[in-house]
Amino acid sequence: MVDSESGAGLNTPSRPITTGRGPVNIAITPDGKTAYVANSLSNTVTPIRVATNTALKPIKTGSQPSALAITPDGTTVYVANSGSGTVTPIRIATNTALKPIITGSYPEAITIFP
Repeated sequence: MVDSESGAGLNTPSRPITTGRGPVNIAITPDGKTAYVANSLSNTVTPIRVATNTALKPIKTGSQPSALAITPDGTTVYVANSGSGTVTPIRIATNTALKPIITGSYPEAITIFP
């Protein structure tokens, strides 16, 4: 079977997308336009444009980002940084990291309920 829009076979992987070192988690914005990848070994989050599978400039976070959660309104990504005991908010409109929130030792998961 072939996807009528792309001409590619369904269930066929596309080309790999290069992110930072040690990608461990991914979250997608509610509108489906951007995916965010936590890169544990490079202390960054890489935004990816889903329509083009294009990685954008990595965003610096705290040490060892391990989990991501996006607000239901799609304005902010929260990144749990297990190595620095912080959560880094990222403003989605500008892909800018905001002041880290101190949480305590080893935050490794994060969830947002609407």
